[in-house]
Amino acid sequence: MKRNILFALLALSVSGTALAAQSDADFLAAQGLAGKTPEQMVEAIEGSPQVRPLTYNAGITSTELKLSDGTQQFSYPLGDKFYLSFAPYLTQTHPCFNHSLSGCRGELANTPFEVKVTDNSGKVVVQKSMTSHANGFVGVWLPRDLEGTIEVSYQGKTARAPITTHQNSQTCLTTLQLQG
Repeated sequence: MKRNILFALLALSVSGTALAAQSDADFLAAQGLAGKTPEQMVEAIEGSPQVRPLTYNAGITSTELKLSDGTQQFSYPLGDKFYLSFAPYLTQTHPCFNHSLSGCRGELANTPFEVKVTDNSGKVVVQKSMTSHANGFVGVWLPRDLEGTIEVSYQGKTARAPITTHQNSQTCLTTLQLQG
């Protein structure tokens, strides 16, 4: 009797795992994210031209991408990479710590910026022209455990802020007010 109950519980456990994996695959396929790495998923979601908020939840912490259909949550580790999403602004912003890929909106959508990330030793980590997405945010992948500064320029105006990419660092930077 005990053996039959144990076998039934084991069978339920295994089938539950298969159902969860199937739900994950179905969810990713429905969002056009099947077969993508976490980096590719973040870039696809952040770059989506869909109006925010999206029909599903997508957020990024310092260590993982979190997706949810409202009933289940799926997590994808970022490994040794860190994603910083920032929204330079002129007059309007919002407070944010962990970036909502599906909900956050910045003031300057589809806008070109000059972006420079420098570590505390003065080494330039990123220096390039980048254009904000339809949601007004620009995203940059950085190495983990960096301490430094981000500088953003637009039409003769500049904004700077200190950044870190530690395990509990913020992934949403909304304090970059462009000033001339």
